[in-house]
Amino acid sequence: MGSAKKILIKIATITILSMASLTILFYFTYLAPSSQRRTIVEIPKGQGVKRIGLRLEQSWVIKSDELFVFYVIVKRAQNQLKAGEYEFQPGESMAQIIEKLVKGDVIVRKITIPEGLTIDQIGELLDINGVILKEEFLKKTKSIKFARELLGESISSFEGYLFPDTYSYTKGISSEEFIRVMVSRFKKVYGSLKTQYREVNLTDQEVVTLASIIEKETGSAYERPLISAVFHNRLRLGMRLESDPTVIYGLGGDFDGDLTKENLRTEATYNTYGSIGLPPGPISNPGKDSLESALNPAKVNYLYFVSKGEGDGTHYFSSDYRDHREAVFKYQKQSGATEKKH
Repeated sequence: MGSAKKILIKIATITILSMASLTILFYFTYLAPSSQRRTIVEIPKGQGVKRIGLRLEQSWVIKSDELFVFYVIVKRAQNQLKAGEYEFQPGESMAQIIEKLVKGDVIVRKITIPEGLTIDQIGELLDINGVILKEEFLKKTKSIKFARELLGESISSFEGYLFPDTYSYTKGISSEEFIRVMVSRFKKVYGSLKTQYREVNLTDQEVVTLASIIEKETGSAYERPLISAVFHNRLRLGMRLESDPTVIYGLGGDFDGDLTKENLRTEATYNTYGSIGLPPGPISNPGKDSLESALNPAKVNYLYFVSKGEGDGTHYFSSDYRDHREAVFKYQKQSGATEKKH
């Protein structure tokens, strides 16, 4: 009888413990969070289970960090919780919260990089929107080693190769990760365009450089192939490109918004008024339309263009200099604008 009694006591004890465990697990599973509103919590990298639990408790996502830790241990998920920025909804159970952390179901944000920005301007945009600090981004883009790793030994700068597009990202993305994504997107778009157009007698670097100039010369989609034709014709004839945007890019931080005749006369690497041919590299990061236009110029014999000065950014195109001079007088001299020589 003594042995039977001991067995019954053991069975009862095990039953009670099992019921207690099930009760606790049930409590964990259906425990509603403290907060009754949507809550965003960032879990930094390298945080242990206890610290994660404390952060969730302090953010009113859960009621008890100790219960959180116990449940994670029971689920054997100690090494499966992922860092990142999470959004928790009212009514989510402890089980749902843990599952979200295990899956890494983080918030995905989006940012649009407009066409025609320079690396410096992209860095500014990323910083303002809280994606990446500008100085960190610029530091990484200045790495010649990194540029050559992604673009080849002949390329020493990312200017021109950070494709403008809308990108999805998660908080904490590094400069390297973001640059890799942008360059990958560029390669995909440019590679597709190259298979369509094979007649242009330019290197890839020259095509991107020309596209970057086209991007800055006009915001009009239908004009881009015409602008491209002007520059292709000038290159073929050995004429100077005489593009204002290249001069402005070369001036960098010294440009005050007013391009003077003195600026056009300066001997600078990017001054296409003083040298024949394309500048040494891109002056912006062009979009798909500009890249396509550089590869596929319009079949016209235009050599000049001048802004119409109507506020829409469009231009008047000419094949001979006399016609161009008359257009300059009509569209710019009468309005008091400074002549743009193209």
